[in-house]
Amino acid sequence: MSDVPRPRPAVDDLAELVPEIVPLDGADAELVAIGERYWALAGFAPELGTPVWCEKAKDIDTAGWGHQIYAVAAAGVRAVVAGRVCPQCGGPLSLTSRAAFQQVCDGHDPACADCNESLTSAVRVIIEPARKAKREAARAKAEERNAVESVHARWTRLQRDAIAEEYAAVFPSNGGVPASGVREMVGALALLRYAPSTSPITAVGSWPDPLHPDSGKIGPLLGTLIRADLLRIHASSPATAFVWQPATFEEALREAEGDLDAIDTPQLAGSFYPLAAHYYAPHGSSAGKAVEELDAHLAAALSPAGMNEGRQEDLLVVARELIAEEALRYFTNRLDDLNLPAVPENHAARLSEAAYKVAEHRPLGEIYNLVWRATRAAAEAAQKNPRAPRAHMTTHAVNRFETDAQRATADPGWELKPFTAITGQGPAAMTRALFYNLLDSDPMETGLPQLRDALPEPLVAPRTADPVPAGEGDQLAATVAWLNSHPDAWDPYLVAAGLGVLAEEREDSPEWHYEGKILARGAAQLLRLHERLAPVIGVQEAALAVFAATPMLVHPVTIDGTTLNSGTWILDRLCTLFLAPPAEETGDTEGDVSDD
Repeated sequence: MSDVPRPRPAVDDLAELVPEIVPLDGADAELVAIGERYWALAGFAPELGTPVWCEKAKDIDTAGWGHQIYAVAAAGVRAVVAGRVCPQCGGPLSLTSRAAFQQVCDGHDPACADCNESLTSAVRVIIEPARKAKREAARAKAEERNAVESVHARWTRLQRDAIAEEYAAVFPSNGGVPASGVREMVGALALLRYAPSTSPITAVGSWPDPLHPDSGKIGPLLGTLIRADLLRIHASSPATAFVWQPATFEEALREAEGDLDAIDTPQLAGSFYPLAAHYYAPHGSSAGKAVEELDAHLAAALSPAGMNEGRQEDLLVVARELIAEEALRYFTNRLDDLNLPAVPENHAARLSEAAYKVAEHRPLGEIYNLVWRATRAAAEAAQKNPRAPRAHMTTHAVNRFETDAQRATADPGWELKPFTAITGQGPAAMTRALFYNLLDSDPMETGLPQLRDALPEPLVAPRTADPVPAGEGDQLAATVAWLNSHPDAWDPYLVAAGLGVLAEEREDSPEWHYEGKILARGAAQLLRLHERLAPVIGVQEAALAVFAATPMLVHPVTIDGTTLNSGTWILDRLCTLFLAPPAEETGDTEGDVSDD
């Protein structure tokens, strides 16, 4: 047999070389299908006479039979060129690959597929029974996994549908902006003015300059804003921002014992994770207008010139909190910069108490000076005593700050050079909103005494024309009856807002830890009662029910030398939010018990 190649056929003669696809006896139908796709010829390029295939080899899925497509095709079919013989065995010329067909087109006669030892070895591996069983098991697993993923995707779509239905934004909204506490309004204003975007407000927990100086208080604050209806949850919130029943798809699958058809539909459980949710301003003619209208409402409501004495005092309480928490934030960051451990839990309350006390008398810049002194002393002590536990150095910093804070509080003449700024730590959004936007002052230079002196004269509420009747018999019953008959004289939404503040803040109070916990627990119980009743009987009726339930809280508390039941204290505090008729008109001879 001669090795001299045949002359290259003309383009018109190449059609005679189109191979015939012959399935192998006993071959798997899937292998046959792959082979037919591999050898599917669309024609020849007119200019070059090269074969044009229906599919690129890399685009043909081998379905797990192997990585070499030509070998997988050879395990299912033979591509036989009519009129050509194998130069080795003399049998019909079956092609080994597309490259071999190109050789035939060029006038060469390559060895057939059965004479190619490497190809036949690869085919034997592909059709080996053990390998086939392993492949089928892997395929069954893949199909099961695909089925689970498909159901999981459907479960996720149902979650999105539930969120979209539950938290659909409707504009224009009904009603105006509800009344709320000063702290909540400052938080809402800070969100509107310092969020990267308000359409919607997202990722509140990851702002470079946080919403609140204490990151641990951001979540509870957001929850309070939702309950006060200053903000609402946006439907774009991720599913992970909510508590579900079942909690996860995996839990739903376990409860269904692996039966994909028996998996429960995800249901919103009514709770959410504040730092993961997205928010929007709900009150206005449109989403954009709602932000503008809420901003304008909050700015007007937080103007000191339009506040009564109680509201101005609440404003100062918020200022004190922000100054103290900014100082504590700097203390924490300084310890981290100096590679000192965090403040131990048993010293945290003492540090917080010292910060809150000095915040009543000194501006933030001077308190930063005290923090820097204390942490520098701890770092120097750590260098002098390298073998001492570093936790002791943190305790030393707390002790030094407590001592200096006491001196700064007791000695107004002690001059401290105020820091003007802290590199890498700008004020939190609430601090900026309160001091820069509302009070037009610098927290680094302005302390509570200066703020108090700069406040305008508080507004005096007009006397009520039809006051609460004098106490004949049950004073509480008379108060509830009066509130019921004068719905325009008070705002029932303030009840939930006030209870929310008491429930979330009192337990953290550094001033009277024991009484604070009692009042927080009582306020939380009343708030839960309100939340259960309001959707059923209405907000006003739920507020009246809360007032009527206060006598059930009988735990005694002592504040400023006065002892009374916790329910009486909470009732008195709530009433000061919206109702303060003169004592001679109400017949109430008990003095106000302040929380200051």
